[in-house]
Amino acid sequence: YVQFESLKNGYIDDFEIAYIQGLGEDDADRTVQVRSSSRVGYLDFGVNAKRINYIAKTLKAQGWNAPGVDPATHVDYVLQNGGN
Repeated sequence: YVQFESLKNGYIDDFEIAYIQGLGEDDADRTVQVRSSSRVGYLDFGVNAKRINYIAKTLKAQGWNAPGVDPATHVDYVLQNGGN
């Protein structure tokens, strides 16, 4: 768990990575859940998705299965936060 604070307005986002044994398809699976959420409101202009995707990409490079935010599976988030 870590907190990120925006430089301009001081908004706090909560970020978590969770490893849950058995979450994947087999016990040897290295699957993690990655979550980032704004404390105030629900609009973040895509900042949390960028953060999640950046960290998920880094984890994947190290052999972890870390799903990111995909516009195909997170349609509402993308529409609300001005994504393409």
